Amino acid sequence: MKKLFKKIRHSLSMRLLLMFIVAAVVTIVLFQTMIGFLISRHLSEEIAPHAHQYLSYVQKDIGSPPDIDRAKALVSKLPIEIMITGPGGNWASTTERPERDHLHRYEHGDRPNQDIQVGYDRGQTSILIREKLGDGTYETLIWNNNGFKDRRRPHFGLLFVLSLLLTILGTLYWLIRRMLRPIQTIQSGVQTIGAGELTHRIVTKKDDELGELAGSINHMADDIEQMLEAKRELLLAISHELRSPLTRAKVSAALLKPSSNQENIARDLNEMEAMITELLEAERLNGRHQSLQKVDVTLNEIVMSVVDDYFPEEAIDLTLAADPPLQQLDPTRLRLVTKNLLENAFKHNGEGSQPVRLATVVSNQEVMLEIEDFGLGISKEHLSHITKPFYRADASRQRKTGGFGLGLYLVKLIVEAHDGVLKIESEEGFGTQVTVSLPAIKTD
Repeated sequence: MKKLFKKIRHSLSMRLLLMFIVAAVVTIVLFQTMIGFLISRHLSEEIAPHAHQYLSYVQKDIGSPPDIDRAKALVSKLPIEIMITGPGGNWASTTERPERDHLHRYEHGDRPNQDIQVGYDRGQTSILIREKLGDGTYETLIWNNNGFKDRRRPHFGLLFVLSLLLTILGTLYWLIRRMLRPIQTIQSGVQTIGAGELTHRIVTKKDDELGELAGSINHMADDIEQMLEAKRELLLAISHELRSPLTRAKVSAALLKPSSNQENIARDLNEMEAMITELLEAERLNGRHQSLQKVDVTLNEIVMSVVDDYFPEEAIDLTLAADPPLQQLDPTRLRLVTKNLLENAFKHNGEGSQPVRLATVVSNQEVMLEIEDFGLGISKEHLSHITKPFYRADASRQRKTGGFGLGLYLVKLIVEAHDGVLKIESEEGFGTQVTVSLPAIKTD
């Protein structure tokens, strides 16, 4: 029941339908009340004289005390039923008995020894005449048989009303859902744009407020895409422009006499060059046209080239998969992935800890690169953010604790450009494991 209420509260269509139902019920109740009042007033003002005259005729025909033979003659002529009870005997024209709970006293009788009650319910008119005579009390109940016969099959009318009601409700719900269908399209489009697909646009044929809303969202996405593209172009232009003065500064630093200051200047210039390189690479891969230079190569070859070129003297627990398949990969960029991940692992592996673990694994349709350190690990609050650009778990940005916050962001872009998956698992006090999964089937 809770789930149903929650669904109704969440569904705009269901709430509108309920509003229609409540409005319809209130309207029907007010209408019935008004009609009932008008009919009652009409009966009391217009029909009462006719009923009085009709009672007079019936009483004269039946007689006083009521005569059973005369009653039989009336039943044979008119579509009515009569039941007589009294000292002279009991008689009824039918075994059926009408209900009496709707009868009310009739105040216009012209005989003081008579108590008359009349009633009208669902097409049946009933008249009860109670008369006190010398030998006892007589009761004569008269009612029309057509209405009573119809009341014996009320379920047919009820089924018709229920069927009509269900048809109306179904039609209303369908119309409401059709009217509000663009909301689902807009919601789906907003989620897609919010996920980063800024080229997506919401398509709706509605020329109303919902269509205008979709158009406004599309216009907003256009503006955001243009701003991000302008930012990207500016960043690329600045990075390119910085390369020339940086190259001249490196040449000048190399010409200085060897000293601790010269070494510090050279190191800082190298870090600046590395940052510019990562910025350019990240923006290239984050653009609309990702240019990968793919060749047939195994992941083992890429891993071993990185270890031999950059970490020949580091302690590594190395395990390579036997006979890995050839894959369509970009060796230059995947070398960068392996190098960045190994640098992070060595940087955070605690002193005296076991060596960094590096492994390649072939599993089903994937070839995986696993790199694990045994340092302090990453807290949960930082784990979901570390692949964002310029994010650093250490806000102080000290040289010994990390770079510029672009390394893992660049790794993620390169892996996703290869249709792969980057997975980072960490537990504080036990270290961090990074897994890069690449499809084993060669793709162009």
